[in-house]
Amino acid sequence: LHYVTTHVVAFVVVPIPHPPAQVLACQPPDCDRNDCGSCGNACCLVQFDIPSLNTVQAKDAMLKALSDGGPDSRYRLSMTAEGTLGFADLRPYKKDVDFIGQAIHTTLTMHYNDTINWTLAPTSQNGTIITGFSTSQIAGAYCDAGQNYKNVIQVVKALGVGYKESTIRGCPAPSDSWA
Repeated sequence: LHYVTTHVVAFVVVPIPHPPAQVLACQPPDCDRNDCGSCGNACCLVQFDIPSLNTVQAKDAMLKALSDGGPDSRYRLSMTAEGTLGFADLRPYKKDVDFIGQAIHTTLTMHYNDTINWTLAPTSQNGTIITGFSTSQIAGAYCDAGQNYKNVIQVVKALGVGYKESTIRGCPAPSDSWA
């Protein structure tokens, strides 16, 4: 007797319940500054020249803007190494920046966490340079659909003052993107 064994191979198509994460990550407005791996992971480093606020006023305005969850109710302030919530005062140490801070933002749809670091430096005209750096915490966030830029800009907009913006790294403006 000889036994013949046959193998049946079947392919099953399983629908994916969600579109790719990039499609759902950022909820407009301000999602037009997509970053793809500028820092290994997606990130955004932007500076804002705010002539109408000194660093203490800017820090107080940012704390107010970020309190109770911030502009979209999904921010939480981090404890600093100095033991203060949100921002630490570096003025006693005679550094180039007066204040340093951090917040965590959780995205609406996918519930990703991003870390936003802030520094506030004085200008010679008694204004403030706010530097905001947002990076995706989840490994493999190569492109962010503009979420890291949004994490920074919506806080600055919530201050309700004029500013001049400069992108330092990542999150290129749509006209700066490669064709």
